[in-house]
Amino acid sequence: MSFTAPRRRGLHMLAALALLGASAVASAAPYAINHQGTIANSTFPEIINGQTYTVTFVFDNGGTSANSQTWSGANLTCVIWRMNNARDVSYVQNLVATPPSGLVAGSATTDASGALTGMFSSVNTLDIPLGGVPAGAYTTSGITLTPPVGWFADGAPTIFIDSEPSGGSTRRFDDAAGSGVPMNIASWSAPQRVTGACDDTPYVAPPAVTVAPVPTLGEWSLALLGLAAAGLGARRLRRRSKG
Repeated sequence: MSFTAPRRRGLHMLAALALLGASAVASAAPYAINHQGTIANSTFPEIINGQTYTVTFVFDNGGTSANSQTWSGANLTCVIWRMNNARDVSYVQNLVATPPSGLVAGSATTDASGALTGMFSSVNTLDIPLGGVPAGAYTTSGITLTPPVGWFADGAPTIFIDSEPSGGSTRRFDDAAGSGVPMNIASWSAPQRVTGACDDTPYVAPPAVTVAPVPTLGEWSLALLGLAAAGLGARRLRRRSKG
């Protein structure tokens, strides 16, 4: 049995759609982890002592699940700092365009349930005298920073600095615990799928496509249809016999 050209084209289209659907399902997904601490020793007028801050790392290793994963420093895509209880001050750095200039050590790992089992021991920039983060490598909201900027997630006391606008000493803020951003597993959230490589909005799956059911005939309708078909067949047989 051979297929006609239209049927062949239809089969090719179905195969292409199936491949497209498979590739969409298998697309890589970014994940984020988050730490919250308390601000202390701030010399930034906009960053308020005693209020909280968060630091978020986004990473993508090409996987599609948070289960049994390893994300190395090469998989980091973004760091996001948010300050004050209102989160009205923020700093965002694309780590693909401008990777951390300091020490990146260790990796983030998860078990089969997606729980964090390992954490980077250090992710930071070079201190300002050694370079820091230049202008144009980050975006801010609620604050104007004077580059270069330095940030440190490594357990050291000072966690965020910039250059004093007057050209004097650097401005800074620390973690109230006195030990900087802790890099132990318990201080960080489990990896959560997010919207983009530098967007930690929680990912929301698109709504499932629903197919309307094809109307079907009830039992009595089928019976009547069968009787009508039988009657039509009998009439045709009588006509043939008369002819």
